[in-house]
Amino acid sequence: MDHVCKAPFSKEGYRFSRVMENPAFISLEDILNIYVPMGYSNFKIEGRDLGSALLLEFILYYMVKPQYQIHVREAMYLDAMLDLF
Repeated sequence: MDHVCKAPFSKEGYRFSRVMENPAFISLEDILNIYVPMGYSNFKIEGRDLGSALLLEFILYYMVKPQYQIHVREAMYLDAMLDLF
């Protein structure tokens, strides 16, 4: 029997912006201010099976300074060699 997701808004599909609204979401600030001082040094990025474009957004959020995100995003999206969608 197939799994039927009963989560709110599940019919919209996966939305990183919606995940960020969840109280359990671990933000970049949480990582830097809470988890790193506790000794955590390795973190797993969620959603590896969701597709290249979403994975790019996760990597941008967690690994690229905000002022450089648009530049990385443009370089990735405008590279004709990539099949992000």
